[in-house]
Amino acid sequence: MKMSIAVVGGMLAVGGLFIAGCTKHQGGPVDGSSANLNQMAQIQAQALADPFVQSDQATFSDQSLQPTDYGSLGKVDAPVTPFRWARFITGVTSTVTTTILPGDTMAVAHIEKIMTGTFRIKGTEGGVDTVISKPFTDKAVRNLLLRKVNLKDTSVWRPTASSLVDGATNPPPADNQIAITQVQVFSPTDTVTITDPTSFYLRYRWMPFPFHDGERKDCPEFKGGDKVMIQATVVSASADTDLVALRYGFGFGLAIGRRQHMTLISQTKNGDGTFTRVYQATWYSHFFTGFFNAGVDAVTRGTLYDDALPYSASWWGIPYRVY
Repeated sequence: MKMSIAVVGGMLAVGGLFIAGCTKHQGGPVDGSSANLNQMAQIQAQALADPFVQSDQATFSDQSLQPTDYGSLGKVDAPVTPFRWARFITGVTSTVTTTILPGDTMAVAHIEKIMTGTFRIKGTEGGVDTVISKPFTDKAVRNLLLRKVNLKDTSVWRPTASSLVDGATNPPPADNQIAITQVQVFSPTDTVTITDPTSFYLRYRWMPFPFHDGERKDCPEFKGGDKVMIQATVVSASADTDLVALRYGFGFGLAIGRRQHMTLISQTKNGDGTFTRVYQATWYSHFFTGFFNAGVDAVTRGTLYDDALPYSASWWGIPYRVY
């Protein structure tokens, strides 16, 4: 049996937020009792309150038109005459689908966000500075694992692991121009390779729970100053290289965060008109503690350089913690 719960939230900094939810129970039918309704509402609330989920919009949106390389986390090397671009997210609709797994001790929250806004590019056309605006709709998907925790007088649900967030231009086939297919994170203590972003769960090691079957690795954790390298594999329909940027340190109202270009290190013709390219970037973890997403943001060359072509992008967000 499937049940639906919907609530309307308040305004976010990036626009209005509408939250809807539905639930499924794999351990048997779900009745309409207040206890079950409360349980489902609690799971949905916990999922949307998860700090990695909350930082999705902040990671992939900008506050102003900026060169590709910008930010307050250390020195930024920018081109001599940079063009500027920004993704302005003005509306977000979030839907949470909750599935309680057999045994009634674990649950999966499937979170979909439809983000709308305007992608703006400031450049030179015919020797004259101009700003081009392209409307966009992106769909972002993330899954959370939650565990039921028994306290003295009640049971509560707590997130224990998160997948990556997988974002792309919506609806299909607008998303077929560019796609991230793999991300690797190389840290001082571990290497994480992800090819299926919404099925690869990163365990919250700081929570006092054992590994669940669905959890693949511990969530990356860094100390301030740690050197981190990220490689992203991108399949593109463009014969010219696209723009791939790394975003990190954004969120929670802090005036920090950085966007930097990723360097192309290899390219292969696939024989079907597409190209597989690998991009790489190295960064040093900031000293601001908390929970963040390291975002790989791939935007087609046509999005940036051709005013007649629509916006098309693919982006993944990798959860990480700084302690």
